[in-house]
Amino acid sequence: MRRLSPLFIITTLAGALALAGCGAKPADPAGQASAAPGAAPAASAKGGAPQGAQGQGGGRRFATIPVQAVAVQAGTLVTDNDTSGTVVAVTQSPVAAQVAGVVAKVARTAGDWVKQGALVIQLDDSAPKLAVKNAQASLENAKINLSIAQQTATESNPKLANQLDSSKTALSAAQKNYESQKKLFDLGGISSSQLDNAQSQLQQAQANVLAAQLALDQNQQAGTQTLAQLQLAVDQAQTQLEVAQLTLKNTSITAPFAGQIAAVNVSLGMAVSLNTSVYVLVSAEKQINFTVPPSDAPNFKIGDTVQFTYAGHIYPARIIQSPSAPINGVVPMVAELPRQVPVSYGAVGTISYRLNVATGLMIPIAALVTRADQNLVYSIANGKAVEQPITIIAESGTTAVVKGLEAGMQIIVSAPPGLLAGSAVQAVAVPGQAPGGAPAQGAQGSGGQKASGQQGGSPRAGGQGASGQGSRSGGQAGGNGTQAPPAQGGTS
Repeated sequence: MRRLSPLFIITTLAGALALAGCGAKPADPAGQASAAPGAAPAASAKGGAPQGAQGQGGGRRFATIPVQAVAVQAGTLVTDNDTSGTVVAVTQSPVAAQVAGVVAKVARTAGDWVKQGALVIQLDDSAPKLAVKNAQASLENAKINLSIAQQTATESNPKLANQLDSSKTALSAAQKNYESQKKLFDLGGISSSQLDNAQSQLQQAQANVLAAQLALDQNQQAGTQTLAQLQLAVDQAQTQLEVAQLTLKNTSITAPFAGQIAAVNVSLGMAVSLNTSVYVLVSAEKQINFTVPPSDAPNFKIGDTVQFTYAGHIYPARIIQSPSAPINGVVPMVAELPRQVPVSYGAVGTISYRLNVATGLMIPIAALVTRADQNLVYSIANGKAVEQPITIIAESGTTAVVKGLEAGMQIIVSAPPGLLAGSAVQAVAVPGQAPGGAPAQGAQGSGGQKASGQQGGSPRAGGQGASGQGSRSGGQAGGNGTQAPPAQGGTS
């Protein structure tokens, strides 16, 4: 059996009530008219005849119009947005050769998982091994030269110091001899030639001391400089050895971090040069790259959780990058996947995230009515429809946040065509919820959005109805601009 839509039922019921008003029975002797079949009793106006009754002057009767109604409630309008995301490695590195050489061994292939430091490519290391041996020999030779110079300096300095001491002793003896000879000369005991000879010996002893001191000083200075030069030669030889050893080490190209080999770019016997990319390594840690509109970006913070859906499974992902400036109209974002998630690199799935659009009084979009440039809704007060001008703050999916109403106020949803302010109405249950209930979670909206709102909402734009107003609920009778029967009771 085909199910009838609520809109069809409401339209049919309104038409039936209008026809019932036209075919009312004549008034009974008491002046009371019988209610049309299926019409709800109407409240009596103060001091006048009850609605739905025939007056003494003949004629018109009014039917109560059944309408769907909900209560205005305060809350937050939330929208669920979707965007595509691609799984990539947190770290992806094209590992390059640090020395030139010929490939001697390919230890790993694409797809292999390796630990940090594991051998992947081995280059021919014959020449680097010889270079290490030569550097070691040069270092040993430099050390020997330094040792000889140190030994020479150690042996020469004491001899020169002894010579200096001997010359100082001789100088002291010559000084005493000269003083003694001078006293004798003054007494007339010796000739002047003897005194001159003693003076000459004293001067020679003084010259010997100066020469010995100079020889010692020069030897010490020369030894220090020579030793410094030889020590520098040793240091240079040590550096050359370390360079040769590093070159030898770099012939073994290892994994800089633990991960999976994505590609191997060389083969056995191939010559590679410095900085040639020999293989590509990706980390085990995965992340999701996705983009969001600039209007959504400020809502993301590091540590927030989004959902990643792939192959029917939903995985949590954590935001690890703050929003940056837009690039080509969108903001790039990065979320981290748990390491144990079984999703391959390059997988494309759906990122789902929830945003708060606005906070305030929420109503179904189906309750909105547009008249010229004014938005309004119909509320129910004392059994009658009342126009309520409103201001739309935000809308998404099937729900809008507005100003101009009060929480708890009953408003009409999907107003029947031709409904006028002051029409007698009676609230009936909205399909899927109790009368006056809060807006339900809406269905999938356009642009990948889901928003809280009244189910069954229809497009905002509606045609001019019989009453001269355009309903936001398009597709209703009278919404195409054609004349519709009046909703209020016609003449009998």
